[in-house]
Amino acid sequence: MSNWIREQGTVLSVEGHAARVRIERQSTCGSCSARTGCGSGVLSEVLGRKAVEVSIGHPGTLQPGDTVTLGIRDQALVSGALAMYLLPLAGLVAAPALLMLLAPGLGEGAHLLAGLAGFTAGLFGVRVWLRRRAPDLAPVLLERHPAAGTHAPAASVISPRP
Repeated sequence: MSNWIREQGTVLSVEGHAARVRIERQSTCGSCSARTGCGSGVLSEVLGRKAVEVSIGHPGTLQPGDTVTLGIRDQALVSGALAMYLLPLAGLVAAPALLMLLAPGLGEGAHLLAGLAGFTAGLFGVRVWLRRRAPDLAPVLLERHPAAGTHAPAASVISPRP
């Protein structure tokens, strides 16, 4: 895997050492041969290309209108996606299975409620995990491309966390 997942955005506003950046959602559906049979392609057509706005920290060199390259560590993104999907799913499956072992005579309604409780516990686990990992999942300023056209590499703008 590469080190960073990169996206380009435009600085909307700057307040001190915080900046608001707009990022246009990118889609590769136009270059994919399976675009007509893919659920992701259909979903992107329905939802459209909506912009996302994020707040980032910076060393005070950004101006509104600058184009910036933001990055998120690929390992953090993959582990976040795994946690988002697997923790609730594990709770959904494990809670009724545990209930079946502990109280085998209970009916389906109890198992459904146990599954719901396990799913809810998994969502709570995701929330706790995300709060602990929030700094790793925050976008980092990698490069600045001022509106004037000059280029400032990541090392002169901000040093990303290893």
